[in-house]
Amino acid sequence: MQEAGGTLNFKHIIIHKGTDHHSAFPEIIRLQNGELLTLFRQAPVRPGNGIAGDTYEAATHYHKDTSSRGALVRSLDDGETWDPSTFVIVDPADGKQDHNMGMIAQVSSGEILVNNIRLFADLDEEAAEEFEGKRTLFPYATNRAGGTMAFDSLYLIRSSDNGHTWGAPQPFGVETMDYWSHTGQTGVVELPDGTWLTPFHGSTHPDETDRSFIARSSDGGQTWGQATTVAYDPEQRISFHEPPLLRLSNGRLLTVIRTAGADDYMYQAFSTDDGWTWQGLKRTQIHGHPSHLIELQSGRILCTYGHRHDPMGIRAVFSDDQGETWDMDHMVVIRDDGMDRDLGYPASIQMKDGRILSTYYIHGEDGIRYIGGSIWSEEKALA
Repeated sequence: MQEAGGTLNFKHIIIHKGTDHHSAFPEIIRLQNGELLTLFRQAPVRPGNGIAGDTYEAATHYHKDTSSRGALVRSLDDGETWDPSTFVIVDPADGKQDHNMGMIAQVSSGEILVNNIRLFADLDEEAAEEFEGKRTLFPYATNRAGGTMAFDSLYLIRSSDNGHTWGAPQPFGVETMDYWSHTGQTGVVELPDGTWLTPFHGSTHPDETDRSFIARSSDGGQTWGQATTVAYDPEQRISFHEPPLLRLSNGRLLTVIRTAGADDYMYQAFSTDDGWTWQGLKRTQIHGHPSHLIELQSGRILCTYGHRHDPMGIRAVFSDDQGETWDMDHMVVIRDDGMDRDLGYPASIQMKDGRILSTYYIHGEDGIRYIGGSIWSEEKALA
């Protein structure tokens, strides 16, 4: 196992940090023009609980917040630096809904797509009763800004100018999954014939555990067909959450899925028919959540994931056989200095010189979550 800060000589950078907003859940892509974009969710920094020594003593934030928004920053030097002046709000806060978990992709036309979810907020008792059994309901709790909430819809936001400006968010749904749908850990994956595939998780009714599924569109995201199940437990013990989707150079599709009810070990599956059917569902040795997948120039698959067990931080593993097995003997500890569980959601990209940039969210003593990055070497990790 490679330890953070050892022979790998990690270069840790700040991709985006503010003082008025907590930033989390990053996704990174390379545009056709070579620029890198990192998309993330923001929620206001709110007063802490004042308990001396507590993580939230000075400041806190909510993962469900009616003042949340989607934003991005870009790098013009292949990820080495991220100019704060490139900051763009993709999905502005409206004070009425929670805007959550955006994923980003660029398709062959050059259009950039962000898909995320929204929650209705501040529901009174009568409105909440109307949603009961029809939409996932989040009863009022003190750890969110927005009162009682309910799932609204998936949303798609488009840009035709490399992410500098964005159109209005448009709601969309997936047939039979209107009770609850949640984004995966990657955005749209475009097949050679122009079909769009997008990973999600959700459930069809209140008594069902979450499944991972793929939705597809053959008309540029205007409509989405019947969901194809990737992973589901008919015995209702394991829920499958936040799947990434990777299309390998040979056309095979791979996912490594976060779970609940499986001791925090992730499961994986693959498809050889463009996602219509899925095979090989099995528990991995990867302990953490959630994951992100890329195929490296070497042909290896890199799986980056958050580790919310002591020592908390960010980790990565490689596969030499298209994701059939993972080299746990060369597990890379990218960060092991996490101060509590509220961290992770990494995404990685390979830089032009072959190094890897892994992004994630984390925080220091001030308690404000920020988007960090670590630049490191595949070759040194496997030496």
